[in-house]
Amino acid sequence: MTDFSKYASKWTFPFKRRAYWAWFVLAALILLSTQFPDWVGRNYTHGLFKWLSYILRTVSSQFPNAIGEYLYLFILTMLFINIIRSLIKYKIEYNHHLSGAKLAKKIAIKAAYFLLRFYVLFMLLWGLNYQQASPAKQFGFEVKEHYDDVAIEHFTLELIDELNAIRAQLTDSALKTVSKEQILVASIQEYEQVSVKYPFLKMAQPCLKFSRYPFIGDYLGFMAFYHPLTGEAIIRGDLPLLTLPYTTCHEIAHQLGYASETEANFIAFVVGAASNNKLFKYSMLLELFSYAQSAELSEIAKSGNFDNWKKVIERNKKLLSPLVLSDRKKIKIFFLERRGLLIPASTSMYNQFLQWNKQAKGIQSYDDVLLWALAYRAK
Repeated sequence: MTDFSKYASKWTFPFKRRAYWAWFVLAALILLSTQFPDWVGRNYTHGLFKWLSYILRTVSSQFPNAIGEYLYLFILTMLFINIIRSLIKYKIEYNHHLSGAKLAKKIAIKAAYFLLRFYVLFMLLWGLNYQQASPAKQFGFEVKEHYDDVAIEHFTLELIDELNAIRAQLTDSALKTVSKEQILVASIQEYEQVSVKYPFLKMAQPCLKFSRYPFIGDYLGFMAFYHPLTGEAIIRGDLPLLTLPYTTCHEIAHQLGYASETEANFIAFVVGAASNNKLFKYSMLLELFSYAQSAELSEIAKSGNFDNWKKVIERNKKLLSPLVLSDRKKIKIFFLERRGLLIPASTSMYNQFLQWNKQAKGIQSYDDVLLWALAYRAK
């Protein structure tokens, strides 16, 4: 061994050992910080994450396509290759000198260390946003924990009236002239306008892109997603036009650090409610009505009174204008046509992911936007 090799070896080992333990220290500090939501919001969401995501969006904005999709593909490919290589390596070790027990222990340690590093990187790039204090403080109201059946029923009827009124002002000919690219641009403008009233909703360097492979969403069950490694909000371009404004506003909320699906839904509601753009307001109302009617019917179903369940559906159909009913039918058909393609495991995994990140109801937490909307309207 040369003098240089000896020198390099002397310093490499301590560096690797320090780097090894640094991951444990970072993990411990992150776990500790989750106990202080206000600190997380002040120093991470509005500090580290704000500037880091800004840099990521600035870089990814230079590319016309959603590079996040290609990045995920690359990561999955490399992960698959490394798993195959590791299996081959462990098989050789087992055949030569390593006992089954020692091999299992070695694999377990390697896997645990990999998960530790993944946890640290995920939390630093995005995950700590789940631990910040509720944004209800920013808006100055409190959110109830449970629905009030009467309030939900009144809310549903109010939404029906608003849907009918807004849809009457949206002509089919006008809707046909709106392109999906225009909606992305308009979404950014809507956030600019609402930030006048709520400065904390100001969006710097937005990065919205349509997915190059929207059909993947049929199997994984997504309409859009935020990419923490690139800062991009990636939206399915094949979605029905009337769902796009609300979906896009939801993803911009994620870019601002509102990680919870309930909170991102609420921010999209606030933007739609404050909008002078009838299409954006209508898109928000359509989404909110779906949640409200679902919540109302769910409460009735718990009582077992299915006659009343049918009556509510019929009542709502009679009250909604034919144009609104037609719009809802088109949206429903879009998702029904793809329902059989959804991989069940993807839904279960996403549900578990949400529960791990302080959303106890999992996928059902999307519905909690009603509690926020009612509190906001009451204020």
